[in-house]
Amino acid sequence: MKKGVFILTLFSSYFAQAQFGIVQDKDGFVNVRDEENTSSKILSKINSNTILTYEDVEAKNWLMVEYKPENSGYISKDRIKDLIEFEKINPTKKSSTSIQYSFQDYRIAIETQKFNPKNHAITKDENTIIAIDNHDILGSDGVLPMTEFKTFKIYFKEKEINIPKEYYAFLYNADLMDLKLTYNKSLNQYYLFGTFSEGAGVFDALWVLENGKIVKHIAQINSYA
Repeated sequence: MKKGVFILTLFSSYFAQAQFGIVQDKDGFVNVRDEENTSSKILSKINSNTILTYEDVEAKNWLMVEYKPENSGYISKDRIKDLIEFEKINPTKKSSTSIQYSFQDYRIAIETQKFNPKNHAITKDENTIIAIDNHDILGSDGVLPMTEFKTFKIYFKEKEINIPKEYYAFLYNADLMDLKLTYNKSLNQYYLFGTFSEGAGVFDALWVLENGKIVKHIAQINSYA
């Protein structure tokens, strides 16, 4: 099998554009196969309601997914639903640098600002930036980012949710016009996601909200978007 496909942090990929989806199968799971046919070897099983990244392949009825770190396989296309297909929630305010949502018991306020290198520790390999504040980065391909997150706040019943800094602080050059929010009524989950960056260093990011908590976060390079 192909390896080095998806890693949920920094990685290199040959995928054109990763997409976020959720497994939906009446049997409660979907088989991951070695090739794009039902006769090939079953490599693993993925339970229904599992959220993952996937990629279209030449075989029109199949998708490529990562079933465990650095190992990929194929699942039937009709067993996964793209997160964009769920009920769309529109922002109350939206621009390239600021976005706000207010829905049910939630309120979201996100802002970006100009990146100021004086406020950060920049690590270089010769002339290439390889880390900021001793952390791998997404959204900038070896050069100084233009923007960074200024505010990333989510409230549930007017109480601010604790969001780990690594869920947003090392994601750069995010144009908030590209941010989307959808609602999965059957699971009562909200999906905040997008594909971001200026030019090189494109990345995908997802935050899953459920019962006032972020229950899943994915951030990954999208090398060939």
